[in-house]
Amino acid sequence: MSVVISLILSELQRRGGQASDKELFESVSKLLRSEDGLEITPKEFNKLLLILETRGMVRVTFVRRNLRSVQLIQSSTNRNYRGEDNGS
Repeated sequence: MSVVISLILSELQRRGGQASDKELFESVSKLLRSEDGLEITPKEFNKLLLILETRGMVRVTFVRRNLRSVQLIQSSTNRNYRGEDNGS
């Protein structure tokens, strides 16, 4: 799980801190398949987004029906996936 969480955060950072949930899911899925040969379901991805949101690392907002915006919260770049400070 931590690999996927790290990929989500790094992909958001690469995209300037914001992406739609569909774009983010597609790019993270593609990276997982190509690098690790792993698969992630939309249900698992949504669960990870919820974990990141409750830890204060991302903000997920509804733009319209079936479209959400995922924003990286700036202070999350200095924390690991457990919400602990990396000391950077």
